[in-house]
Parts: sequence; structure tokens; C-alpha cells
Amino acid sequence: MASGALRVERDPGFWQAVAAHPAVAPLIGGSLAPEALTAFVLRQDVLPLASVHGGYLFAARDPLGFACELHTLFTPEGWGREALEAAVIAFNAVFLAGYQIVFTFEQQANRRSQPPLSFGFRCAGDWRATPYGAMRAWTLTASAWRESPVSRKRVKQCH
Repeated sequence: MASGALRVERDPGFWQAVAAHPAVAPLIGGSLAPEALTAFVLRQDVLPLASVHGGYLFAARDPLGFACELHTLFTPEGWGREALEAAVIAFNAVFLAGYQIVFTFEQQANRRSQPPLSFGFRCAGDWRATPYGAMRAWTLTASAWRESPVSRKRVKQCH
């Protein structure tokens, strides 16, 4: 599979292996226990899109399908180009599916958890204490994605 190719991956073993990677496990700080991760990826309201070394988990957060929550999970081999190429495909798919807003969380202790501004993500508020350390929310709307430098560049490459 090419690094930017995606598949729907409901095998909990795949996601557990990514979460258990020695470079990843300390970053998620126990927020994804194996049994919780298994239940999460098997839910029908979760779209688990995987690449070679990880992927994106989108969970519906309203009954009408307007909003979803994003979780990103890649091993170091997938950080960088693979994650970027997979993200472009994933966000196009999610917004084509009808979602209008994606939200995610940044952990203050994990610099890799900040979503890319070039995608159109905007910070939604200040840091606050949570059971997983200080966090803040980020949002990406369908319109911000379409107007983002990454999305516009991708469209130009397709023509």
C-alpha cells in the first residue's frame, strides 16, 4: 500500500499495535487503553481510516452527522509525509461524507498533537486541566478546509 493510501481498518490489533509502540504509548498517556480502543474502532459511528503506520479515527458526535471528533494515531515511521498524505485523503472523505465540522484535542505535553494550521484548523479556546493533562480544543470546518492552502494545492494538482 502506498503511504498516502487509506483503508477502513476495524482490526483492533492494528490500532493496538500503533498505540503500544514505545514512541507512541507515552504520548497518549494511557488515554487509549487496549480494551477501550478495541470497543472504539468497532463502533459503527467511528470511521477508522488507516495507512501503513497508523491513521485517523473519526467519531460521529451528533445524530445528524454534522460534527465528528478526530483522533490521530501514527508510529514514528508514519510521522511526516505519510500522515500528511493520508490526512488530505481522510479530510476530503470526511467532508464529502457530509460532515461540516471536525474537532480534536491538543495535549500541552505532546507537541505532535497540535493539528496543522495549513489545513484550516483554528484553536477553540484556552488550555484547561483534564484527566489526561492540560488540553485545548481545535476545530476545522468544511469551508475552512476547502479554503486551506493544503486543500487548494491538492485541487490544483488534480487539474
